[in-house]
Amino acid sequence: MPRRASARRFAQAAFQIALERDALDDWAGDLGAMSAALSDPDLLGLLDAPHARMSRKTDAITAVLGDTVDPLAANLLGLLASKNLAHLTSGVADEYVALLDAQRGVERADVVTAVELNDAQAARVKEVLRRVVGGDVEISSTVEPAIIGGMVARVGDRVIDGSTRSKLEELRRQVGRG
Repeated sequence: MPRRASARRFAQAAFQIALERDALDDWAGDLGAMSAALSDPDLLGLLDAPHARMSRKTDAITAVLGDTVDPLAANLLGLLASKNLAHLTSGVADEYVALLDAQRGVERADVVTAVELNDAQAARVKEVLRRVVGGDVEISSTVEPAIIGGMVARVGDRVIDGSTRSKLEELRRQVGRG
């Protein structure tokens, strides 16, 4: 939990800066780029190493990011590196996107289906979920053949289970009682 709380605090600070500079989408992109750069375990190891000099960390950040991100975003990564917390960057990016979604009234939905959705099906699922939550919805879908058919959607703390597997399990429970 402390990791998430720390990431949230850094994300809130970044969000405030982005809001003041009218650069919400730019910061989302910069945080995503920094998070992607830190998927390199060598870079992440260096930035989180307590024994590494800050000048070496700064040089590494500059070498990897160059001028692809706003200097303030690079400074955020430098601040995290100075505290050996660069590993929080992906959490900061996730928390930032959550703040951005809340600002815009958008909810994220994770949709699991037995087969991949085509564009028309995805649009229909998005519309149904929009009506359920009463606002804009962005979906990300994954395929899990084990659900057999239908879908399972998670929006925030809500789960909508319309999978064939769950319906079969419910039928089995009802027949077992009969």
